[in-house]
Amino acid sequence: MSAPLSGPGLGFQLPQNLYPSELQNAPLDAPSNKITLNAGDQIPIPAGTWAISLGSYLTLEFLDPVTGVWVMAAAAAWNDGLYYVKSDGFNLRISNRLGCPVWGVIIAPGSGYVQASTTVAVTGGGGSTWQPIVGGQLSMNTATIVTANAGAGYGVPPIVMIPSPPPAGSNPNGVGGIAASGYATISSGTVSGFTFTNPGAGYTGTTFNAVCLPNPTDPNLVTGITLGTITFTVGASGSLTGLLCTNPGNPIANPANISLVVSGVGTAGSVNPVMLQTVVTASVIGGSTISGDAGTLGYVTTVGGYPPQGTFTNSEDFLFLRARPRAAQIALTVGGAGTIAAQVGTIYDSGLFFSAPSPLFIADPVTATTGTIVGTSTISLTMGSKPDVCIIQPAA
Repeated sequence: MSAPLSGPGLGFQLPQNLYPSELQNAPLDAPSNKITLNAGDQIPIPAGTWAISLGSYLTLEFLDPVTGVWVMAAAAAWNDGLYYVKSDGFNLRISNRLGCPVWGVIIAPGSGYVQASTTVAVTGGGGSTWQPIVGGQLSMNTATIVTANAGAGYGVPPIVMIPSPPPAGSNPNGVGGIAASGYATISSGTVSGFTFTNPGAGYTGTTFNAVCLPNPTDPNLVTGITLGTITFTVGASGSLTGLLCTNPGNPIANPANISLVVSGVGTAGSVNPVMLQTVVTASVIGGSTISGDAGTLGYVTTVGGYPPQGTFTNSEDFLFLRARPRAAQIALTVGGAGTIAAQVGTIYDSGLFFSAPSPLFIADPVTATTGTIVGTSTISLTMGSKPDVCIIQPAA
């Protein structure tokens, strides 16, 4: 049976039929289309079109052509059903990143750093590797949008396509950068403002221009639109502006144990890893009564678990656009008199998180009774990783 080429060299032959093609009880001639990925594992998607199930904890990642690192989609933990994926054999993969970093956040940019001597070291295990980016961040204010470059005739806000910074091979910093993004606003058909959702990193020069392209749905396309341009200032010299996880390393037992340390000629810079994690155990410590409940079932869900916001208020991390966690679902046994004893809960869904969440106790989900724990009992969540199963099925 013919197979497409894929990956570095020839990819393995994935199953070509959802069900065996042989007669009943005949030996199978194709492997299973279910593949188990342990924490830290990943599998490239071979060239072709595929229907893919990511299970409960796996993520679909693409190779960012600008940074050269693997990136997961913001809603990767939420999508149910099958993905329809077209791969060239290099640009997509399925990953179990539980217990591993997925990206890094700048907590303090610091000052006085030089790209060539700035490094980020990992402590606490994992073996991940990191590449800091110094300087080259875009900024602007509405005063830069003047009559001469504000355009005219826009019926809806245009799409601002900001070119990427030079890649490592042609960037003076030698490491490349991170593409900026944002959106424009209009007033009376002209561009009146711009807001960053990512100020970027690694841009060169002192200024940088972007064209405001008409939205394809703009009703004024037929009457004519004069394109506007936005001029950005390239700044933040000597400060940390980006952090790339170039290798996620191996999963670690406790995601809270890993930390990153910035070194170099600069001062006061700090960064944090964002760790993908799930609830491994949920335990009640101590025994207490529950106010307002006499049922036999307690329920624990979670709140929080978002990535740290970092220092840049105009970034995807700070605006909670980078990723969103999925809450856990955990059952507890409650005594008939409304008491709760020390126990380990039954986890129905471990959830998916980018930092440790907080447990939220619901007294009785069956009767919708609200209640609170009265006494010294606490609910403790242990974070970690687990294996999961994906399905890769040819779609054409």
